[in-house]
This record gives sequence, structure tokens and C-alpha cells, in this order.
Amino acid sequence: AVIGNDRIYILVDEDTKLYFKDRVPDDVLVVADVEDIWMRDFTTVNPHAPVQFRYTPASFDDDQYEADLVQESFTTFLTAHDIDVPKTEYFIDGGNIVDNYHGRIVTTTRFLEDNNLTKEEGVAELKRLLGATEVAILPPDDEVLAHSDGMVMFTDTDTILVNQYDEPFRSEVRGELKRAFPGIKIVEIEAAFEDEQWDGVIGSACGINVNSTVTTNYIYMPHFADRVSDTALEIIQANTTKKVIPVPAKNVCRMGGSVRCLTWQQSSVQAKEVIEKITTNNTYGS
Repeated sequence: AVIGNDRIYILVDEDTKLYFKDRVPDDVLVVADVEDIWMRDFTTVNPHAPVQFRYTPASFDDDQYEADLVQESFTTFLTAHDIDVPKTEYFIDGGNIVDNYHGRIVTTTRFLEDNNLTKEEGVAELKRLLGATEVAILPPDDEVLAHSDGMVMFTDTDTILVNQYDEPFRSEVRGELKRAFPGIKIVEIEAAFEDEQWDGVIGSACGINVNSTVTTNYIYMPHFADRVSDTALEIIQANTTKKVIPVPAKNVCRMGGSVRCLTWQQSSVQAKEVIEKITTNNTYGS
């Protein structure tokens, strides 16, 4: 879905590399021993000015040791390719930052709880760290991960899509978005929430179309082979100048993540540097 539109590389270990043989070009495969598939969470936020937060342990039954091991495996990959990224000791999963890349960011109260911050302190620190001018802190719709990228997505600078929720939660979410982002256009979108759990801990991401990867010219939307996804595609396309591309996600969403969760994004100067380094030294782990 991505090849031919945006530059993409796929991190694989030596065993899983075999699954991609003859299915994608060999030169997009980068061998690495990163310990988890949900790259969004433990890598960096904001592809234009990346910052790496400390990975929270929610998806590891609150085991910080396990979360640190996953993040350290990514750090090992960066070190092997001489890639340096700014870091902060604040805790957050990258999936809990949704950014329009023009000063507006969304997170949930999970960020405040993980870092023992008041709302005012949290807003101030996120503005400082990410160069944001406006910050919305939503009540979460899921108490396990509480990721904002399962709730909302920006389709352009001043338009945000949000899942359709029942009252009174719907008004709480809309109220915070309107308070934080004056003049924002809010478009509600149906989500076919599912309760299936793959591992008994992390809930399903099936039916959540807002977990899309948004780049400069494209939106890669998870599609679940159903009517809801067809309608979501139409709504998203009607509210963006970018091209919306559906990505089959039905076989991965039950593991608790989707298209956005699987991606580490880099843009502009950072993207050029990363691409040069991983393609020059694409032998790590082999």
C-alpha cells in the first residue's frame, strides 16, 4: 500500500525476513532485532522534530522492566546505525500523542497519571518538549492503554476526526477538543469496537479506523473488510486534501494495534539522515 507513495522500510529479523521474500523488494527490508511490532509506542513522536519518551509498561501488565527491554532493543538498532534522537524521561506511549504537526497535539489523562502531573503542568511540559502551541488532554476510552490515536486523528491542520461515542463521554471529548483548539472542525466517525482479546490483556483494535498513519500527501487507513470501513474511507477522503489509501488490517488488529501502531515515522531532514544510515549499513543482526 505504501510502496510508490512514501518511502518505507520494514524491520525484520532473520527468521521473519523469509516471510517477505518475493512479496516486497529486497531493498526495503532492514534486518534488526527489535523486540516488539508496535513501533509507534517506543520510538519517537513528531517525525519533523523527533523526541523519544520513556516507554510506559501498560501493555506489559505494568512491568517496567519488560517495557525497558523493548525500548532498549530499539536503542540498540539506533546505535548500530549511528542514529541519535533527543530523549526525555517523561513516560508516554507514542500512540498517546496525536499531532497535526502545526502546533496542535492530543493526548489523554494517562500521560498526567504516569508522570504525576497536574493538567496545567502536563500541558506546559508537552508544549516545551514538542514545540506545541495548543494541547488537548482527553479522558481515555480504554483504561488499559488509553491511547489517543485510537480515539482521534487529524486529517489536516484544522480538522480532527473522532470516534462516535455515547453520552456523556461524547460531550466530554468534544468539549475538551473545542476548548483546546479554537476553530477546530470536529467530524465524528463510526467505530465498530470489538471486545476480542488476543492475549487476554490488550483489547482489540479492530473496527477503529482513526488509527491511520498520516503523512504529507497520504493517509493510510486501516480497513477491516466491512461496511463501517467503507464509510470511514469516504468520510476521511471528504475531509482531507490528502489521498486516502486503505490498508488491510483485519489480521493484525486483534493483537491490539493497527496501521499507525506499526509505524515509526520520520520526515524532512531526519528522514534523509535515517534513510542514508540504514541503507549504508543494512547488515545489523545478520
